[in-house]
Amino acid sequence: MQRLITFFLILTFAAPVLHGAWWWPFGNDKNLVPAEIQTAEAKPYYEKAVEANSKGRLRRAAKNFEKVWEDYPGSDYAAESLFRYGEIKFNKKDWKNAYIAFYKLLQVYPDSPHFNQVVLYQFKVALANADGNGVRWAWIIPFRAYERAVTYFEVLIANAPYNDLAPLALMNVAKIHKHLGNTLENIDALDRLINLYPSSVLADDAYLQLAETYSNLADGALYDQGSTREAISYFQDFLVLFPSNEGVAKGEAGLNEMRNLHAKSRLVIGEYYYLHRNWYIAAEIFFNDAITIAPESESANLARLYLARIDEFKVKAAADPNYQPPRNTWGDLIFFWRERQSDLTRIDADAAAAKANAETSPASGNITTE
Repeated sequence: MQRLITFFLILTFAAPVLHGAWWWPFGNDKNLVPAEIQTAEAKPYYEKAVEANSKGRLRRAAKNFEKVWEDYPGSDYAAESLFRYGEIKFNKKDWKNAYIAFYKLLQVYPDSPHFNQVVLYQFKVALANADGNGVRWAWIIPFRAYERAVTYFEVLIANAPYNDLAPLALMNVAKIHKHLGNTLENIDALDRLINLYPSSVLADDAYLQLAETYSNLADGALYDQGSTREAISYFQDFLVLFPSNEGVAKGEAGLNEMRNLHAKSRLVIGEYYYLHRNWYIAAEIFFNDAITIAPESESANLARLYLARIDEFKVKAAADPNYQPPRNTWGDLIFFWRERQSDLTRIDADAAAAKANAETSPASGNITTE
């Protein structure tokens, strides 16, 4: 036992020395060997591989093809051997080794006549991983390798951005991220699709999906309307650019829904100024916005009623500088003696603005200075 341990220790320490002792007339880098010599030495292995492949002996064929492109990368047979090796692995559903072979082919031999075929194979490998076709975890449990599929699709887009499969790969990336709940990545993929491939047959679907994604992010009238405005923009672009698309009805319904939501948000802000601040001119701006955004909505109808009251207040304020509009809130009714400011006159507007500025918290950025 002790002799065996001693032997392995000597072998471990001697390995680097023995490795450097091997003699190779052209140096350690096989790429330094002249292409003519590599081609001559690779020819018998290539012929064996072709013969084995034609007879259906795929394992021997793959082994000889692999030897050609690994040991003789500068030979005339290297690129073809790498392609044939990748095809054999692909047909066996050995997606990992097939993809590695095709990736190496595009990186090392970009002028290969099989370029478009390789891109198609890469696309199919990525699709197989996304569908879980022949994919196993620990060689037993089938599963869908979504993240690996996304990586393969993205590499395809980078290697062949002008190929017809590039926009389809981007759409698949978007669908996978949507399925996984990666909203930002989904939006990024769809945005790249419509900007990089505006003439693609998938552009219309990308616009509609972007609009629907942003509409799903809208939380309601009381929250930030950034997503609502983005949804409106993409719905409008979709309807203008693709008026004959079968999804026009869905686009129009989505646009109306988002417009109504945006109009309601403007109404809510207007009501705040009207009911709680007595800033009627400011409220008037938001009520008009609600009417402009969605003129047929319930929010627009309610905004018109508020505007009619404000017009009455304006007429009365013009006739009587001391005019005070009716009290709107329970606070105004309970504390009836409390002084109230409005913006119906220039003096009152300036006073209301000064009071609002003084009430603003330092966190908002507006700090009153002496």
